Amino acid sequence: MYRGSRNFFGGIAGGVFLICLALAFMTGHFFLPLLFVGLAFASLFGSLSASNPRATYGGVMGFIWMIGLAGCAAFNFWWPGILIILGVSAIAGTLFRPMMSGQVKTDAPQQPVYYQPSQPSQPQQQPEQPYYQPYQEGYKQPQEGYQEGGKVHPYPEQPHVQEYEQPQAQYPQELPPQQS
Repeated sequence: MYRGSRNFFGGIAGGVFLICLALAFMTGHFFLPLLFVGLAFASLFGSLSASNPRATYGGVMGFIWMIGLAGCAAFNFWWPGILIILGVSAIAGTLFRPMMSGQVKTDAPQQPVYYQPSQPSQPQQQPEQPYYQPYQEGYKQPQEGYQEGGKVHPYPEQPHVQEYEQPQAQYPQELPPQQS
């Protein structure tokens, strides 16, 4: 999709939300309904800016929920209002999900897809397994060097690092006496 439309819808989403937020602070009485309406339109326009069907589906569902919550807040109709929003959301999800994913079912029978197994032209060669180094040996750099600019450069010599002894736990030879 054209890159400019992303900025266009994203700008609309931000602008609508800021206007609704300003109106919510100015009126005071309708703070929650105006806030939810602003979030609803920001969700819808923001999802349209992504040009992704899944994002659009999420934006439509967010729009439905925010508009529903705005209605619940405006009319103080919370308990049955939530059930109505759930019902509308379930119906919209059933209708919009196939449309957004492009999987609308038709009555026409679909032709089955047949797959032809591929024939190997030559035997597969296993990549050479690297030599196993136990942990006690530590990491050693490869000796051949590294490539840069088409040339192989040797690694710089590392100064000798002093080896430290590993701490050893001292366990008692006898168990302490048990008191009964």
